[in-house]
Amino acid sequence: MHHAQRPGHPEDALPHIPEDAIPYIAEGPPFVLGAPRRPSRIAGPWQLPGNPAACRRARVAVRGILADWDLEHHTHTAELLVSELVGNALLHAGGPLHLSVQHSHLLRCQVEDGSNRLPRLRSAAPDDEHGRGLELVHLMSRDWGVEYTARGKTVWFELD
Repeated sequence: MHHAQRPGHPEDALPHIPEDAIPYIAEGPPFVLGAPRRPSRIAGPWQLPGNPAACRRARVAVRGILADWDLEHHTHTAELLVSELVGNALLHAGGPLHLSVQHSHLLRCQVEDGSNRLPRLRSAAPDDEHGRGLELVHLMSRDWGVEYTARGKTVWFELD
């Protein structure tokens, strides 16, 4: 069984993207109970390289799918936050990286990596070179969290 949690809030369980998610856009029922009857859309998972090119590939994928879904108003924020999640995974997690995007009434972007270590939300000192990424995710998203998988974890964020 997979458990989603927001770091520091283990009671926040959210639905899990199946590990065998279809690697293309799929239409289906909403994934949130009680939501308006809009079709869910899923894109990915896309495998990302284990090097800095992964950030660019993730931004390109997000930009393309949001244009296809007429959600361009989310592009700048989603690209920035996906870059942060991918960058964190490259720096701290390792293993194969995968990006998926879902849309029903919320946009959900998620990056799966090969580590089960929780990311740390911290406040960076003014001279720190690192440590601001998750703070940006926290401040700019509607919600975010971590979900354990059989291969590691998925870090996700949602936008309205």
